[in-house]
Amino acid sequence: GGEMRGGVQSSEFRVQSSKFKIRLLEYGMQNCRFIAHRIVNLLLFTFPFCFSGNAQDDSYLYRVNQHNFIRYDLNEMHNFGTDKYSTQFYDKLEKLVRTGEGRINVVQIGGSHIQAGTFSGQIRSRLQQMNGEMNAGWGFIFPYRISRTNSPFGYYIRYNGKWQSVRNIERRKTSNLGVGGISVITSASKAELTILLEDENSLDYSFNKLRIFYENSGVDFLVSVDSTILKKSTKTADYFEFELKEHVDSLKITIQKKSNASGSFTLHGITTEAAPNGFMYHSIGVNGAHVPAFLRCQLFEKQLAELKPDLVILGLGINDAYGKRFSQKKFEENYGDLISKIRRAAPETAIIFTTNNDSYLYRRYVNKNGEKVQQSMLKMAKKHQAGVWDMFTVMGGLNSIVLWEKNNLAQRDKIHFTREGYLTMGDLFFNALMKNFENYIQNKSQLTSNCHFEGGTTEKSVAMR
Repeated sequence: GGEMRGGVQSSEFRVQSSKFKIRLLEYGMQNCRFIAHRIVNLLLFTFPFCFSGNAQDDSYLYRVNQHNFIRYDLNEMHNFGTDKYSTQFYDKLEKLVRTGEGRINVVQIGGSHIQAGTFSGQIRSRLQQMNGEMNAGWGFIFPYRISRTNSPFGYYIRYNGKWQSVRNIERRKTSNLGVGGISVITSASKAELTILLEDENSLDYSFNKLRIFYENSGVDFLVSVDSTILKKSTKTADYFEFELKEHVDSLKITIQKKSNASGSFTLHGITTEAAPNGFMYHSIGVNGAHVPAFLRCQLFEKQLAELKPDLVILGLGINDAYGKRFSQKKFEENYGDLISKIRRAAPETAIIFTTNNDSYLYRRYVNKNGEKVQQSMLKMAKKHQAGVWDMFTVMGGLNSIVLWEKNNLAQRDKIHFTREGYLTMGDLFFNALMKNFENYIQNKSQLTSNCHFEGGTTEKSVAMR
């Protein structure tokens, strides 16, 4: 299930370029600084990810206690940046970084690696600090404690009243499930949820807007927040939305049953928002979840559509491939069904698969299914016009989990990572995405430049190049 929570450990980052060298202690997540802007003719926006130096230094931005078994040289996005989905995503990202305008919604879906919140949280933090303040809010949150399972690092939700929980991995339980893959249900006359943000968060995730996804059988429940700070409230058949007069880092939500009423109230999840522009990052993970578990979520499409994703990162696979009866054919069929749901909910969204990490079966045997998942994802990426971040190869390939464990980056079960390991993975993913984005911008700029040149560019504009 990954680590539950805990303070951010000290580590050392080095960010190098030809113009600056910054040494950061602690995972303080200071703003990622960019050092160059160039314009050729009408549009040339080159990001300063292109650092001078040798190839290995250029292959990533952040280095965490550099290890020789990590394949930094192979850390890249595959099959991404040329199809219509990824180019739309990158065009929107370019506008956001260049002008500060626009909202980019990211949804990352997985199992325990994602529920732990550290891997996805690191990507969230990096994206939201790309070019100054690009923090639109935390995104999806849930009272995991009600289900007696670990809460992600960064927030927790207190509760009272009697609740029951249902997770998409629990086949015997029957209840509608949403995009979060987990729900809690109450029939109590009064129940309360209190959102509390962690002090240790690297960014300010206080919020002034929240949306509560719910089902309300019999329409017998009222949902409210502190009226003294409430600016506006909206209710639909699928969610309550509250806009506040001020940003808060804690908030009590009251769920009240009407007098002499019956029925139950089902909570599918909450999203918090801080600003109209920037990145909103929805981290959605359920311990033990595989692809069929999310196919069982009846409201998945409907609620995913409400999140309006520009990018969906799919990290399901480690639980599908755990065991000796793994079928690549069935795995690909299941993923095809999930991608169909995603495309119906968000027809324009870009998709990136993250391959399985190297792992062991029962702590004793090398799990060779990781290579099969890698093959399947590369195959599916071409079929569905999606990208792949090959975690399996980048971490060192087959049996590399042993080296990660010896270096305190992986846990003894040889499946999950330590907090330091998850932070490293988050940075590796972010760097691969940025390198791919840089390539896209350079290719786009070159194309623009060539078009102007072929059309009769003036001597002055040629000189700019």
